[in-house]
Amino acid sequence: MKTKTYINAMLALCGLLLLTSCKKDFLDKKPATNLDVPTTLTDLQLLLDNTKDIYRSPALGEVSADDYYMTYEQWTSQYTPYFANAYVWNKDVFAGQGKIADWDMPYTQVLYTNVVLQQLKSIHRDGSNSITYDNIKGAALFMRAWAFFDLAQVFTLPYDNNTANSDQGIPLRMTADINAASVRATVKATYDQILADVIQSGSLLTNNTSLIFQNRPSRAAVYGLLSRVYLSMRNYPLAGLFADSALQLQHKLIDYNLVDTTTIAPFNLSNDETVYQNLTVNADPLSYVEFSQGYSIDTVLYQSYTKNDLRKVVYFAINGTDINKKFGYSGGGTLSNGIATDELYLTRAECYARANNNENALSDLNTLLNKRWRTGTYVPFSNLQGAALLDTILQERRKELLMRCLRWNDIRRLNKEGFNITPKRALNGKIYTLQPNSPLYALPIPPDVVALSGIQ
Repeated sequence: MKTKTYINAMLALCGLLLLTSCKKDFLDKKPATNLDVPTTLTDLQLLLDNTKDIYRSPALGEVSADDYYMTYEQWTSQYTPYFANAYVWNKDVFAGQGKIADWDMPYTQVLYTNVVLQQLKSIHRDGSNSITYDNIKGAALFMRAWAFFDLAQVFTLPYDNNTANSDQGIPLRMTADINAASVRATVKATYDQILADVIQSGSLLTNNTSLIFQNRPSRAAVYGLLSRVYLSMRNYPLAGLFADSALQLQHKLIDYNLVDTTTIAPFNLSNDETVYQNLTVNADPLSYVEFSQGYSIDTVLYQSYTKNDLRKVVYFAINGTDINKKFGYSGGGTLSNGIATDELYLTRAECYARANNNENALSDLNTLLNKRWRTGTYVPFSNLQGAALLDTILQERRKELLMRCLRWNDIRRLNKEGFNITPKRALNGKIYTLQPNSPLYALPIPPDVVALSGIQ
């Protein structure tokens, strides 16, 4: 309780510091004698450990994706209108509403990481504190890159080498000064900054992933994030290379035969597969899919799991005529979009398949699925190659990474390659569709942000 109060005090102080950031010497001043300026490494680590206000990613991509549906009655009764709009891909998603958590919370993370990076400049790094100093700096850079990347998956068009230099990206806030102007970078500049931050963090962070602090980045998390970023860019050689690098450091898989299939929460927040833990902001439709009638996992997707595939009972619970999604790797009702080893195996398998390395692609796929099926029932895939192998891996990727806020990213990138994935919604006799490569795959920036900053 004391630590929580201390963190809240420091966060309030950060707000005061930022409001006075036009003064050259503001870091040296304390606005109140009963508050400590966060100038020590301990203070800065506490800021980065503040899971209440940071470690939150946008959920609107998952709201807009095609792994679930809701009835017309539930759609019309959405407490937050922009969730209903996102569900059917309305162009005016926010309808004038501001204070959108999907935008605000990632930029809160950017703000805190910029505060930490700024404060580090006033702390002398020496032999006694170099490891702690470097880990804090590396974590701040990693977390800023994470926030930028998540924002880019929702608020910009998917990366395309042919148009990245002209497509609108996101504002790259690189300073703790809240008075600094916001300007949209290009998509290319956005990804260049993300990669620069992650690569620099990799030179600073240690190799270890902590079971206690899975929200603290590690070297394995750096490689995992680089793999995810390069996958979204469709740079498959580098996506596979960094997935492999991450798995060299952390490769454990959970045997689903040992998981309790009767509980709504089969996994703990800390588990053997988690490389880096991160959660999404709250989103009503996604929460209700976990326990409410009128919300259901896509039935065709559910039927694609065979009876000996334990994911069918570990991931889902039947609720009348609906199929609810049990809690996932967050251990609770909030979705996790953190990096885990199952994702890395599937990414590496996909990249192997694209490079015609069929043996290794099949090995990764079979290694994962052997841990997901009832003991003694799994028959390994063999003799698959080419499009058949890639399609199988992509199908298993969808089934394995369900509701992990990766499906939207995958639809965006795969449609750039002609997969022609066309999400559909049926509501009260009307069919809504999202055409491949539609500009609606980039959600608009919230109107209050545009009004305040004047950005495009």
